[in-house]
Amino acid sequence: MINPLSRLKGHRQRQAVSASEERFQRGTRSLADAVAPAAVEASRSHLVVEGCWVRVLGLVEYPRYVYANWLGRLVDFDAPLDISLHLEPLDSGATIRQLTHKLVEFQSSRLLDARSGKIASAEREVAYEDVERLRDALQRGEERVFSASLYLCLRGANLRALDDLTRRVEAALGGMLASSRPALYEMLPGLLSCLPAGQDHLGRCRNLETTSVATMIPFTSSHLSMERGILYGVSVHNNSLVIFDPSNRELENANKVVFAKSGAGKSYACKVEALRALMLGVDYYVIDPEDEYRRVCEAVGGQYIRLSSSSPHHINPFDLPAAGAGNDSEVTDPLTERLQSLQGLLGLMLADRGSTLSQRERGALDAALLETYRRARISREPRTHARPAPVLRDLYAVLREQGDALGLADRLERYVDGSLGQVFSSPTSVDLDRPFVVFNVRDLEPDLRPLGVYLIADYIWRQVRRTRRPRMLLIDEAWSLMQHEEGARFLSSMSRQARKYYLGLTTVTQDVEDFLATPEGHTVLANSSVQLLMRQDSSTIDAVSQTFRLSAGEREFLLSCHKGEGLFFARGNHIALRVDASPLEHSLVTTDPAELAEREEAADR
Repeated sequence: MINPLSRLKGHRQRQAVSASEERFQRGTRSLADAVAPAAVEASRSHLVVEGCWVRVLGLVEYPRYVYANWLGRLVDFDAPLDISLHLEPLDSGATIRQLTHKLVEFQSSRLLDARSGKIASAEREVAYEDVERLRDALQRGEERVFSASLYLCLRGANLRALDDLTRRVEAALGGMLASSRPALYEMLPGLLSCLPAGQDHLGRCRNLETTSVATMIPFTSSHLSMERGILYGVSVHNNSLVIFDPSNRELENANKVVFAKSGAGKSYACKVEALRALMLGVDYYVIDPEDEYRRVCEAVGGQYIRLSSSSPHHINPFDLPAAGAGNDSEVTDPLTERLQSLQGLLGLMLADRGSTLSQRERGALDAALLETYRRARISREPRTHARPAPVLRDLYAVLREQGDALGLADRLERYVDGSLGQVFSSPTSVDLDRPFVVFNVRDLEPDLRPLGVYLIADYIWRQVRRTRRPRMLLIDEAWSLMQHEEGARFLSSMSRQARKYYLGLTTVTQDVEDFLATPEGHTVLANSSVQLLMRQDSSTIDAVSQTFRLSAGEREFLLSCHKGEGLFFARGNHIALRVDASPLEHSLVTTDPAELAEREEAADR
């Protein structure tokens, strides 16, 4: 026999354990405690959630004719809002029976009107055709029916701002031939329906077939974001972050072109990108024609190299890698490769603009270059490459000794004598041993800048091929190099091969039309996975529109966008973005003369 007292005692023990566990659970912190607001104030037409005013609208009228991504206008709305779409599939068999019953009702109404001599109702005839078409599609299995609910959650800093946002959203819906209705007295269930839990607490449904439902899915949007990458800016349309990794393996390469008119903010955008790329461990090299990157370089502890007649920094184009340096197995004969590069540099120095050296001149130079290396006791044998390399002055001496029948020495003389002799005919005195390096060519004469850019780019190219690690080379005002045939050929070749050596080439220019008029310019563009177009001039917009196949809206945007705004092209996306910098970044990258003058005045006080 069971003692009832022992049974009661066991029940009380279990009750005590249960109460203890409940108290323990109350003392722990769950995910709901972390995300739940401290309080929710509910009223007839809105909620107040921790100082934020919230209103939920439910879509009640849908447009009769829809197109793919017709909700994109709401997705890209210029104010923050949440769109919650609930879909629940319905049984096709039951739906077919209900539609058949509806057709019977319509047919009966038709017969009654015909007997009484009335004209058929246009609204009923349209409904009859729609129901009949949907029933046939369901019967053939081409469509399914869904119960769809669409809610919009709006937020404002106060009631006035919330009312204003509501009017703007309703106006946008009216332009789409749709309408909404606020969830009066049901704002809390409406807010719960807009949460990521995916539960519809309002139940304001509309039956839609598969084709109509598919047009409501926001497959496209002005949005581009990767898990890891550089923050390029903020989307103009929906304020989403544009985060992109140019070194992503899914891309063909890390090259980028930046086209903009003067004063559009292209240098500002490039400097912000450079600062953020350093945080990802990317080495950054900049060829700076206007001394705009000095403050950035000093702030990050970079290396600043100034190329001019009075500078102690020199680069010798005759340098060869020592035996065993680097891991570039593709270069089997470094001397032959260096001779080809020197032919390009000398072509810039000695040929007239728009022309190249003749075959006889190239042959004479090739023989003279080999003789110059021979006198320095350097041959194709790799162990001789560690010996001191000759300089441009040695080549000049060889040409003079050979008689200079083609006048090559006469044209080369200005680069080895006087002030230019220190720039182009001195041993190398720089080393790329820091993650941020700036080459300043501002103090070179305009006609010598292409030589300086070529010399620097060639030197960086040699260093890059020794060891593979993520690097970016930014060439500002690249048109100065592209307008010479040898320079254009070198730049297009680098754009094709940079990917193999973990290098990204960023080409910046404001001479867009001239850049795109050359075959080499199109090669650089075709080998760039990322393009940034900032404000354009009306004289160049036609060439840009044709090259990038811009829509009418994108064309107008580039003609009227503000400073720092532009179109970002990557992975098939066209994003209208705005480059935003933090206060610290802005203080380092700005070149606004008024702002810089104010700083100088404040510093002098």
